[in-house]
Amino acid sequence: MNHPHGTFSEHDYTPKLAGLDDLGSSLITLTVDLNQYRENLRAIRDFIAPAKLICVVKANAYGFGAAGLVPILNEFNADISCGVATADEALELKAVGYQGRIILLGYTHPKNYYQIIQSGCQLSAYRPENIPALAQACRHLDRPLELHIKIDTGMTRLGISLDELPGFIRQLRDYPQFRVVGLFSHLVDSGTPDAQVNAQQEGQFLRAVKYAAEELGYTPECHLANSGGVLNLPHLHLDSVRVGILAYGITPPGEFTALPPVQPCFQLASEVIDIHRVLPGRGVSYSHSWRAEQETTICTLPCGYADGLPRALSNRASVLIGGRGHPLVGNVTMDYIMADVGDQAVSIGDEAVLIGRQGAAVITLDEVAKLAGLLPYEIPCALGRRVRRVYVGK
Repeated sequence: MNHPHGTFSEHDYTPKLAGLDDLGSSLITLTVDLNQYRENLRAIRDFIAPAKLICVVKANAYGFGAAGLVPILNEFNADISCGVATADEALELKAVGYQGRIILLGYTHPKNYYQIIQSGCQLSAYRPENIPALAQACRHLDRPLELHIKIDTGMTRLGISLDELPGFIRQLRDYPQFRVVGLFSHLVDSGTPDAQVNAQQEGQFLRAVKYAAEELGYTPECHLANSGGVLNLPHLHLDSVRVGILAYGITPPGEFTALPPVQPCFQLASEVIDIHRVLPGRGVSYSHSWRAEQETTICTLPCGYADGLPRALSNRASVLIGGRGHPLVGNVTMDYIMADVGDQAVSIGDEAVLIGRQGAAVITLDEVAKLAGLLPYEIPCALGRRVRRVYVGK
């Protein structure tokens, strides 16, 4: 639709699913290398064989942008499925063209039953009181609704108890609308291979598998291992494994001896938008938590805690400019951070890498997370809508 010069219609402006940047105003970019992402999926697939891979893409693919990854995921439909946490995530994945199996691993509110069962997704089930409503919602479905029963083996978060499992399966069998196709649970401490709780959960889950086989007359698909379990507990790979952060080349917290050959497939970068030459004693940012001890150059970068950079990085983290690391100084603000580049020559528009490689220099996600006192998961998951997601490779 054309409009007179200088006018704007809100109907012309539709934010992208991957990030808010239709005007091209964003100056902080998360670049994902699709070729490396593909290689990571292949490496994990081969590492866990003959088990199958469930690639967990909840929370907008851990912040990396589910929509941008779908073309690669569709290449693996024969042996990789996708797992999500919410009904909205499942429906969005369908909407952006994902063609493979989707398992909704988390809680589904009864108000969302009708929409989600029409999508063809598989659902988790573990609450007996919700089963009649679920059966009612799918009474006109032309196929059985496929369910994965979630067992609470120690996480104390979601799932039905082992004692309640046989009765729950019998309840499901009373409804011809349902078919149980999976049985799963979640590991508490997979990053510690010799943790006693791992053996306890294994024992409970194997008992659950036995109960399910007795009640159903067959053994459904069993999946227990997450990224840490994939690396530390190969005997728990079972039929399928659920991998999240590892697919992006990020090792989960823990102690690991065997690793598939995955590499980070992303870079988080911004650019220099302002330069200040300051004298000794000059303060930077709110509260002047940092002051120059000598004459130096301060660069301003257009990214802050509104974009997902933790304020805890204030006066701790570094940024790569011109192939060298420079400290972030002063408090991280909502929209901006500042870096001390000393006497290095810099120009407006110079690339500033917050996570990733620039020349021979590298800042890893793990380093940044440790400086902020966070898990590696938390950094990409917190990246906001102003962070532009860009996908390179084919």
